[in-house]
Amino acid sequence: MTRIKKNIAISDSGFVFDPGTGDSYSLNPTGLEIVQLIKSGKDFQQVLAEMSIKYEVDPESFERYYYDFTTTLKQLRLTESDGED
Repeated sequence: MTRIKKNIAISDSGFVFDPGTGDSYSLNPTGLEIVQLIKSGKDFQQVLAEMSIKYEVDPESFERYYYDFTTTLKQLRLTESDGED
């Protein structure tokens, strides 16, 4: 399962700060919602369920977008994986 690193600061407006590198990023509202779900411990299936209820998105499209997004988070070194998911 993908996890947001504990030292990463995320504001309610979508501002992301990595104190280890000094890098900062901005998330759009949907990205912020997904990051908050991940940070709360939700796995892919739980995020999919919540996003499917709130938005009209088919599971295949959401899965592609989700993994593209989490890959970007990983490349920015904002996440860590526990090997599951």
